[in-house]
Amino acid sequence: MVWIVWIISVLGLSVSARAQQQGADTPQAAEPEKKDTCVVCHSNLGGQLAVPTKPFPTDVHAEKGLTCASCHGGDPTSMDPKVAMSPAKGFRGRPTREQVPEFCGRCHSDTAYMHRYSPTVQTDQVRQYYTSRHGELLREGNRQVATCINCHSVHDIKLVSDPASPVYPTNIPETCGQCHSNEEYMAGYTDLPGLTQVADYKKSVHYQALTAQGNLSAPTCVTCHSSHGATPPGVRSVADVCGTCHAQNLQFFQKSPHAAAFSDMGVPGCVQCHGNHAILPGNEAMLAGPDSVCMTCHAEGDAGAQRAEEMAAQIRRLDAAIQQAQATLSDADQAGMDVSVATAELTMANSHLIMSRTTIHSLDASQVDAEINQGIPIAEKALQEGRDKLAEVQSRRKGVALFSLLVLAIVFTLYLYIRLEDKSKRQVR
Repeated sequence: MVWIVWIISVLGLSVSARAQQQGADTPQAAEPEKKDTCVVCHSNLGGQLAVPTKPFPTDVHAEKGLTCASCHGGDPTSMDPKVAMSPAKGFRGRPTREQVPEFCGRCHSDTAYMHRYSPTVQTDQVRQYYTSRHGELLREGNRQVATCINCHSVHDIKLVSDPASPVYPTNIPETCGQCHSNEEYMAGYTDLPGLTQVADYKKSVHYQALTAQGNLSAPTCVTCHSSHGATPPGVRSVADVCGTCHAQNLQFFQKSPHAAAFSDMGVPGCVQCHGNHAILPGNEAMLAGPDSVCMTCHAEGDAGAQRAEEMAAQIRRLDAAIQQAQATLSDADQAGMDVSVATAELTMANSHLIMSRTTIHSLDASQVDAEINQGIPIAEKALQEGRDKLAEVQSRRKGVALFSLLVLAIVFTLYLYIRLEDKSKRQVR
């Protein structure tokens, strides 16, 4: 009896082990893949309802792994519209224009959440936005002002560093200009000075640096007006705004007679001479001559006009000396002479030239003279170096010419000697 029980138990264990082995060898049914029904449904609906599904796959949010439900809520796993768009599932749908800043701010104002994607991302954009004129007007019920989606797009949002982004530096003028260059759209905003800001900016030295030179750090609209806190600078702060880049110019200007004079007249300093959007290259032509801005306020021959002419003459003297030295060194370089040391030294003269144009803002001719007097000797030394190198080239050329003539004379003499020897041998025979 005991043997029978033992045999049955062994057989039972064997069967059980085999069953377990077979179960292990059989593939388990995979969990059904969760689909984003938002994309499926909206793609099939067509028309305007399908529009968001086309660009979203390349949107920065999609690239970070976010989905439609990340912003709009709801249940993206259900094909039942009542369930997928149920408020109980957190469905928020499409925000109204007034809700857009807070809608984006749910994530972009959450420091802990945003730092999961980038530790340097700013999370105060919504707060800044409401300090701007755009944000103020939106809170007053003006639905026409710009919100996040006007500048960044909606379902096709790119990183600022992406050249395809509307807020990439080279695209910013056109992005701002969509509203600020649109006469019909901007009608009624009487506090804005015209609609030519973008057209004027494209004439400026800043725009040339941005586009022609490829300098992405060159000023754009947001550099001066800010981006999210886009409040145009007041009269008092214009110099400070310009001074964030042109710090030395600002320091000289603040100590000059112009600072007090312009303040008393209630006019902004920098833009009085340079303009605001159509900023042209600043040089001594602004002091004296047909393009002089000094003469818009000063009468010909008065103390201010005379000082401007003196400063312009000094700067032109250094500029001419540098150009002459550069041309001479260039000729020597093309002739094969090493002028690298003199060329490097000449850059110091150019630095003094730049600084002399900066010190113009002090209206102190002695400070301009100090820069000129340091630059002139450097330019003259470089000029002399270039002349010496060219003289050396000429000397070498003369030496080569004389040596060539000597060689030719020797060859010709040998030729005559051989001829005479040959003639003499023939006569002897």
